[in-house]
Amino acid sequence: MTFTHPLAVVLVAISVWWLSTGLVLAMVNRSDGPRGRALSLMGLMTLVGAFGFILMLWGAQEPTVLGSYVGFFGALLVWAWHEAAFLTGILTGRRTGECPPGLTGFSRFRAAWEAVSDHEIAILVTAIALWLSLEGSVNLFGLAAFGLLWGMRISAKLVIFLGAPHAVSELMPKGIRHLKSYFKTDRLTPLFPIFLAIAAGLFAILIVGANRATQAHSVVGHTLLATFMALAIIEHLVLVLPISDTALWRWAMAKQERAKLAIRPAADGVAALKEGGPVSVPHTSWTAIAKDTIGKRKD
Repeated sequence: MTFTHPLAVVLVAISVWWLSTGLVLAMVNRSDGPRGRALSLMGLMTLVGAFGFILMLWGAQEPTVLGSYVGFFGALLVWAWHEAAFLTGILTGRRTGECPPGLTGFSRFRAAWEAVSDHEIAILVTAIALWLSLEGSVNLFGLAAFGLLWGMRISAKLVIFLGAPHAVSELMPKGIRHLKSYFKTDRLTPLFPIFLAIAAGLFAILIVGANRATQAHSVVGHTLLATFMALAIIEHLVLVLPISDTALWRWAMAKQERAKLAIRPAADGVAALKEGGPVSVPHTSWTAIAKDTIGKRKD
């Protein structure tokens, strides 16, 4: 089986998704402490992001299978810079505290925007720069990958803000835990089926594109994008379903957080027995953009 086979492409995409997510989380968690550690990490990630940009430039000029892979992986490296900047808390927004109690409607939306606006603007600037740099190239799957990541990130943030019952997870780094106060976890937003339908429609378009493609690099590019879209759909579903994602990236968590997870089930069980109730292990759900170790806060 070669790297042009659809199954091989899917396996590569899933492996890269799992590994890249875990590595960013691991580096962010290990940079926790003095601000100098986070700045050192961002220095390293800046080199990684610059290398990713070079890969995107090279891949965009190559209408080959290798060009599609290189452009796609380059986009992931550029995206990793933004993820690290956000998860460390270095690049979020001018509002650095929790959501003021009692805010509703547009006032709550404005506060949430102020908490993440700098990061969103940085992604927009990056997207424009990539568009201008790659415009007219023969292989734009790297640019499409960055756009897909950006679009599904915005979708996930809106779902979390509007209402996602299980938008809280142990995987949220300390640098952005204040963002949990902007989550709405007391109900499921009625708009969720619309977000899911749009994502499913894009997934179907990419699958059709892969089936109709006549060139190998186009088949690979469409399949990579379709796989990441499928993963994004799963991530959206986990926001609203009682499914734990912690086991996937437990190795990326800080040692003290892993230790807490190890002793928590036993502690919870003792408490339940004392109260005469059933023993249960708490569950959480995934999104690397916005999660927490402490439970839910209702707005």
